[in-house]
Amino acid sequence: MINVRLIIMVSLLYLVEELAKLMNNTNPKYWGEIMEKKKQRNNSKIIPFPNLEDRLLNNGMEALKEKRYKDALQFFNQFTAYNQSYPEVQVGIVVCLVELGLYEDAKDKCERLLQEDIGDYFNVMQIYITILIQLSEYDKVVTILEALFEEEKVPPEYAGELFHLLEFSRKSSDRLYGSSSQIESAVNIQALGHILENGNISEQLQAIQNLRKETTISEIMEVLKNVVGDRHTHPVIQSMVLQLMIEKGIHESVVIQKFDWTMKLDLDEVIEIFEHPFTIQVLNKLEDILIHENPTLFDAVKELWERFLFVLFPFQPKPLDLNVWAGALHKFGYQLFGIDISDEEIEDIYHVEINRIDQACQQILEVEKLSMIGH
Repeated sequence: MINVRLIIMVSLLYLVEELAKLMNNTNPKYWGEIMEKKKQRNNSKIIPFPNLEDRLLNNGMEALKEKRYKDALQFFNQFTAYNQSYPEVQVGIVVCLVELGLYEDAKDKCERLLQEDIGDYFNVMQIYITILIQLSEYDKVVTILEALFEEEKVPPEYAGELFHLLEFSRKSSDRLYGSSSQIESAVNIQALGHILENGNISEQLQAIQNLRKETTISEIMEVLKNVVGDRHTHPVIQSMVLQLMIEKGIHESVVIQKFDWTMKLDLDEVIEIFEHPFTIQVLNKLEDILIHENPTLFDAVKELWERFLFVLFPFQPKPLDLNVWAGALHKFGYQLFGIDISDEEIEDIYHVEINRIDQACQQILEVEKLSMIGH
């Protein structure tokens, strides 16, 4: 199931970070351009209060961080009445509209941003797609994303999430309107297998996407085994292929080689990544500590943990120590949010030496880089 709320939450974190950069930018050239724009506006008959724009932007940021979306929307709308130079604020308005349940308004706003190329195009596109899903416009999602993938226009860092949104929309559309298997049956499975084994990462993602539409993929079992058994294949691709095999009900044993690890795996006995007891134990530990203190931080750390495990799948993190990984995620999450916490405090909470937690943090960092395909 696609977590639409999580996508919006991640976009919100991105926006807060970008808005903070605007306020903290010390580049003289940057502020020279901004002051020139202010002078041009001041030539009009409307004279705003001194520093009004800065106050509106700051107030909007604070409201957004505190999830006071109605207040944030008001501040951002007032800000844009004086200044429409910041695409981040325009996208912030969309996020507020979504959180307030004003999906049609958010959809219209997104379409205008996309048409006028305002903001990070694919960040806006990802939010737009989630809005269409909320409105059950699955066919429109499929049409848009299939066109983007076919034209190979999707940047690698967005491909994974948009691919999942496309698959979710296809399944939802099929439930509403019936299967489109007759059209999809024209896909050449052998050709897709060749692409999966020899193509670049974007081509491999597209091949997996098309293979998911097929009723059976037994014709290319050897290709699939080669992909998961080749440690030179990108680990995210290996995880996706392994999940594809499980989804298609393949009842075989396969040898997985990923990083420096090797495993012979019976596909009938695989436990879903996010249902593994250790996965749940770590999240429960973090939830007990973080959920009341900072729910947004907990959501972000949960996503980080799940992404980390997906890259490792089917292997488990080492060491298999609950407190090491809970402590590492806690510290890593605080660093992401710019929150200070001492090593002594982390040690006191989790009763683990800080050097073991730091080693786990380094693993998280290295895997996080891998999870952003193309970086």
